[in-house]
Amino acid sequence: MTTTDPEPRETTVAGRYRLVAPHGTAPHLQFWQGVDTRSGQPVAVTLIDPDGGLPADLVDAILARSSRLRGLDVVGIARIVDVVRTGAVGAVVCEWVRGGSLREVVDTSPAPIAAAAAIESLIVAADCAHSAGFVLGVDHPDRIRVSTDGDVVLAFPAPMPDTTPEDDLHGIGSTLYALLVDRWAPHDPMPDGWRAADLISAGWPVEPAEVDKRIPFLISSATAGLLRADGGIGSAGTVLGLLRQARAVTDVEPPVAVPAPPVPPIAGPAPRPRDPRLRMAVIGAVAAALVAIVAVPSVALVRTFGDGGSVGLDAARLGLAPTDAPSEPAVTRQAAAAPVRPAAATVFSPDGSPDNPGSAGLAVDGDRSTSWSTDRYYDDSPFPGFKQGVGLLLTMPRPATLSAVTLDVASSGTAVEIRTSGADPTALSDTTRLTGPVTLRPGPNRIPVTSTAPTSRVLVWITTLGSTDGASRAAIKEVETFTTAPA
Repeated sequence: MTTTDPEPRETTVAGRYRLVAPHGTAPHLQFWQGVDTRSGQPVAVTLIDPDGGLPADLVDAILARSSRLRGLDVVGIARIVDVVRTGAVGAVVCEWVRGGSLREVVDTSPAPIAAAAAIESLIVAADCAHSAGFVLGVDHPDRIRVSTDGDVVLAFPAPMPDTTPEDDLHGIGSTLYALLVDRWAPHDPMPDGWRAADLISAGWPVEPAEVDKRIPFLISSATAGLLRADGGIGSAGTVLGLLRQARAVTDVEPPVAVPAPPVPPIAGPAPRPRDPRLRMAVIGAVAAALVAIVAVPSVALVRTFGDGGSVGLDAARLGLAPTDAPSEPAVTRQAAAAPVRPAAATVFSPDGSPDNPGSAGLAVDGDRSTSWSTDRYYDDSPFPGFKQGVGLLLTMPRPATLSAVTLDVASSGTAVEIRTSGADPTALSDTTRLTGPVTLRPGPNRIPVTSTAPTSRVLVWITTLGSTDGASRAAIKEVETFTTAPA
């Protein structure tokens, strides 16, 4: 691919998002830093097919896949604020991830243990997306940024139509490989500014520990496993466990500091000044042993071990955090009724095809102007006669003990139960009821929940279908959960 900066046909997308600085390209995609002219806030804009080389239905498929990710609220993916089409060109607009590009951070030669800690955020995002039946589209280094909090983030999401969960795992492996040895797994075309990893005779990239003996065995083998078709890593949770185990038994390495390339300024509201250097640092100490490997981590990704020591990318010492902000000590949030937005939502319909599955994420996107609704039924009381019911299965960003669920609905007469379940329920009997049927009124409805055990799946199960605008259907604008476990 050419190294020449792309020249957009239009400098403003959808009459609102002004393109300011290019941040790379991938096949059929361009990545831009921009400004929301209404709010003055910086945004990340992914232009889809700016050169007009894709059929219209493929552009629509990319936009549809991107729209489904709007319900994800996890650290490892930038929050999507708009999915638009302007003429033949599509665009996915996200909150701007303040920090550095993957290339800039790799140039700091990060310590292996810090790289393993930083990529947890991206692994969690993949785990949440895959559990909900979605994909992220981790396939190119220019899509990745490292935030001021030291988390690896998919900053320019826009999954291609043929992307699979296995492709996401391969992309995570490529990202970690780059952080460890400054190489990207061979790809056609090879991304600009990156050298391809050397291959062994079997055709897989050389293990990182063969390139740099400092890299711990478990980190090296987990990375290599992600890049092999027979690597034995079938889920994001598996690689997360390997990396956490590696961090539990690996000594802390000293920070490394090297100059970083300048970050192009954006027009509009001036960003706060940044330290001109990027440094990778490891803070604190790792406890002698980790009691257990947790499959689903905290969204906040506070990387604590045993005695409270932590390991990660320190944003202030990286030079990514604004220098005029004083450092703050870590704060442990107390066990109060804390609101937690579910990371994802899917439609649970064990008796048949799901109702409007593509819009389930709208019930957890933080926007009360959007909603998920059931199909329209021509029977005033379809449940349980026509089928048992239908519901929204919510994936929590981390296991937590529920204290309440708030439902903002546009329908009247709808009754719901709050239930919990394991990872993949296939029947209502696979779930556990926490509340009896509660009849909802239009607007916000707070449902108290008595629960004693943490859960990572919450089911809002519709037992009685009400009416919306005179039709026999239910519409849920927003679901919010409240927990009593430490957030």
